[in-house]
Amino acid sequence: MSLDKYFKRKSLEDEESIKASSHVTQSSSKKSHIEINPDTLLADPGLRRPIYEYHINDRDAIRRAYLQKGPCQPLHCDFPQKQFGNISTLRCFNPAWFGAYPTWLEYSIAKDAAFCLYCYLFKSNGGVDSFVGDGFSNWKKKERFDLQIGKSNSSHNAARIKCENLINEKQSIMTLLSEQTVKSQSDYRTRLNASIECARFLLHQGLPFRGHDECECSSNQGNYLELLH
Repeated sequence: MSLDKYFKRKSLEDEESIKASSHVTQSSSKKSHIEINPDTLLADPGLRRPIYEYHINDRDAIRRAYLQKGPCQPLHCDFPQKQFGNISTLRCFNPAWFGAYPTWLEYSIAKDAAFCLYCYLFKSNGGVDSFVGDGFSNWKKKERFDLQIGKSNSSHNAARIKCENLINEKQSIMTLLSEQTVKSQSDYRTRLNASIECARFLLHQGLPFRGHDECECSSNQGNYLELLH
């Protein structure tokens, strides 16, 4: 007697529906993580996408790519002059400021504004930072650059430390995993070689491997364990 009659066969429509659903799930999963080409990342800080708009699995790679490129510091361009308040003197961004803040200060040609690379990459949630959103362009207040850095526990310095840890290969997760893997392989080879040598010796001597009492509290756990220990 065939057992097929005890099971309800799926209709052709049901099978096609399951296949279509599976295809959609796989497609959406593939779209959730897209390969990023660092060369296509915009250099101008005023035109960049916010970090949080990238897929969470891509963010560190994008941050690392921007850190390797360094801050956007154009030197050979026309910096527009502005008048502030009733002061008749026109002011503009001074490219000499790049020398004073070489690792984080950026200038956007598109927005004529200054930005902070560290804070762009690791800006904490909440709060308003003029060096991240629309940029800073009040050129008569150069002291704002020092205020942006702040004290040792400022959000700017917290972002700087995160950037330094990210770019430092010794701090990266992949490097730590690689080092652990190498150590694990070395330890495994050591244990394996010791086990083989012990087994070879006992076989050559015609001695038994096991003992009568192999518990940890035993004074004699047998030839094999005693040799390994």
